[in-house]
This record gives sequence, structure tokens and C-alpha cells, in this order.
Amino acid sequence: MEAMLSNEPSADSTARVPAGRAAQYGPATDNQDPGRPSAQGNNGGADPGTGTGSATATATDNTITGDKQEHARAGRKSRWIVRRTAKVVVALAVVLAFLALGDRWAVLYAENLAAQQVHKALKLHAEPEVHIDSFPFIGQVLTGNVDHVEVDVPDVDAGPVSVAQVKGTADDIRIVGSLPSSVKGAVLSRVRGDILLDFKDLNREVGASQVHLMPGPGKNTVLARGDLPVGGKQAQIRGRARLQRTGERSLRMTVQDTRVVVPGLLTYVPGKGGGLQLTAPVAGKMDEGELQQATGKHVLPQQMMQGPVLDTLVDHPSLLKPTGIDPSLIQGLQKLREPKVAQQMEFSAHLPDNLPGDIRLRNISVTKNGIRAQLTGKDVPVG
Repeated sequence: MEAMLSNEPSADSTARVPAGRAAQYGPATDNQDPGRPSAQGNNGGADPGTGTGSATATATDNTITGDKQEHARAGRKSRWIVRRTAKVVVALAVVLAFLALGDRWAVLYAENLAAQQVHKALKLHAEPEVHIDSFPFIGQVLTGNVDHVEVDVPDVDAGPVSVAQVKGTADDIRIVGSLPSSVKGAVLSRVRGDILLDFKDLNREVGASQVHLMPGPGKNTVLARGDLPVGGKQAQIRGRARLQRTGERSLRMTVQDTRVVVPGLLTYVPGKGGGLQLTAPVAGKMDEGELQQATGKHVLPQQMMQGPVLDTLVDHPSLLKPTGIDPSLIQGLQKLREPKVAQQMEFSAHLPDNLPGDIRLRNISVTKNGIRAQLTGKDVPVG
């Protein structure tokens, strides 16, 4: 009877508690009233009946932490790739810089060596300039083919006429022989040359330093102006010449009109078809009687203004007395009867016959500085 009225639950009653209620209230402890809900069960979240709040929060925290670690690892990998790429680029730039520097040094060495050889071969007064426009030069040399070379040669002695300047370019240069010890020479596939004959050099070389040449009004024409001492008088020379190409290897400047003028007295045209022409005031001062006696026929002074009167005045210098002309002037003109003035202005130039390759004269022109000629050639061997 006492046992039935006791407040202590029996083992059987405890066993018969439903599983749902046991999970709700949790296991009893010594310090907890079995009739009160467990504090542990209420810490899970908003819904104490489910018991899943704590597990959900823990899973979310673990996911966020994992994402941060993944992003950190990806950032470190990207920075490593950038640093490594930068190092490779810098190393490559250094290597290329050294290669370019070595190639440039080789170009300078080749340019200097070529300039010395040209200087020696042409016996020049000044060393020429050689420019090799090829990159990479070393690679092209090793393959036996150089793209482009330019040569600037000043003051070339070419016989009677000095060449003021020669500019030449060569393209597609093929090296003959094997590098580096068995090089026999080279073949210039295409050659272009530009030659300048300076007017100052022409004046000096053709023996008419008192004459100044200049461009004429017509195509390929040259005018001559200057002073010429004749018989103690200072006469003026006037001339016109024409430049022309004679074939594919030569050119010639031919005088077409030359005259010597003594202002106020006379004009003399040397050469065939020329003669002496007195001015009207001078001819009017001559005595008709003396003219008739000297020539053996009736000659009017006006007829002495033109025509072949030079011999008459030379043979009869007394005819000049009324005119005030010194007979030595007429004698000096007689010495110019042969066209020495014209011959001094004329010249011709011819390319040497022993030039290697097919080099031809393509064009000539008259510029303000002188006469310019253009040459072309192909398959020109050198060395």
C-alpha cells in the first residue's frame, strides 16, 4: 500500500513515457527537475521543438570559412603567376637588348670596314659613309643575304672632271662563299647611283675658271657668264650649252651659242659661221676713203657692222684709229678665231668599259648645283 502511494516514479512508468516526450524534455539530471524543460533543448534556435538550430549554424559557419580560404588560395596563385610572368618578360627584354646591342656592334664594324675598303679602292681624299640598313644583320649575314646598303662618297677623282658626290644603294646583296673564312665577295642584285658634277668643279676642271656655269631656261641647258681678258680689255663672255645623253654609258655638253662682248664697242662670235660685229656708233666713226683703199672696193661703214671684217681690221689697224679701239683688242679676238672659248666649255664623260655588271646611265638633268646623272645596275660582282 505504501508503495502505491509513493511519489517516486517506478521503473515501469519511466519506460512507458512516449519517445516524443522523452526527446522533448531530454534526459534528467541530478540537479534538474524532471518536470521542467531542459535548458539545453532551448538553446538551439527559434524552434525548440526541432532541435536543429545549432547544427545549421555550425554548417553555415564552416561553409563561409571554406569559401574565404578558397578565395585566398586563388589570390595567392594569381599573384604568383603575375610575378613569374613579369620575371620572364624582364629576362626576355634583357636578352633581346643584348642581342640588339651585339647586332648593332656588328653593323658598325661592317660599316667601318666597308668604308675603309671603298676609301682604299677609289683612292679618295675623304673617307666615305657606309650605312647598312638590315636587321637582324648577323642573321642575314649567316644566311648569306643582306637586304640594303647605302654608300655616300664625296669628291671622286674621275679624270678631267671631279665628281662632287656619289650616292649609291644596293639591294639584295648575295654573299659568295662560305662564312666565315671562305668569303670570296658578293653580288649586288640591284644597284642605283646618283652622281653630281658640281658647276664649280666643272668651271675649274674644264679650264674656264673665269666662266660661271648656271642652269639655263630650257631643259638640260647650261648658261655661261663671266669675264674674259682680251687684248688688255675686260670682255664679257656669254654662252649657252646643251647637255645630252649619248648612249647608255656616256653624256656630253655641247656649246650651241657663244659670244664675246666688249660693251659699247663690238660683239664677236667665235667658230664657224661667226664673226665680228661693230656697234653702229663705232662703225660710223670710220673713214670711207680709208675703207675703200684698204679693201679695194667701195665699202660703207655700216657694212662694217657685221660680217667677216675681223681680217680687214687686223690687216689694217689704222682703220681703228678714229674709233678709239686698241688694235691689240682685235688681235686678241683673232686668237679666239678657233672656238677656244666653246671648247673650254664643252666636255664629255663616259663610264669605264671595265665596270663589272650591267651598269647603265639612265637619266641626266641640270639642277641649281650642277649636272646630275642617275645610274642603274644589276648583278654587279664586287670583291
